[in-house]
Amino acid sequence: MLRNVGSRFIWFLIGSSIFATFIGYALFKADLISFPGIHKSQRALDSKDRNRNRRVGRIRVT
Repeated sequence: MLRNVGSRFIWFLIGSSIFATFIGYALFKADLISFPGIHKSQRALDSKDRNRNRRVGRIRVT
């Protein structure tokens, strides 16, 4: 019985760490959390701003 509890605990640790990793990745990709060492490059930010004022026909896409 003690072996059964030990193996269940190991599987619980593995499953909870996978679940926490998935939740953290989803929050990071949604820009709800950020890490201080990871910054978007200035070129990517500039190109994003440049594409914002693009005209499509008579309608300005903002």
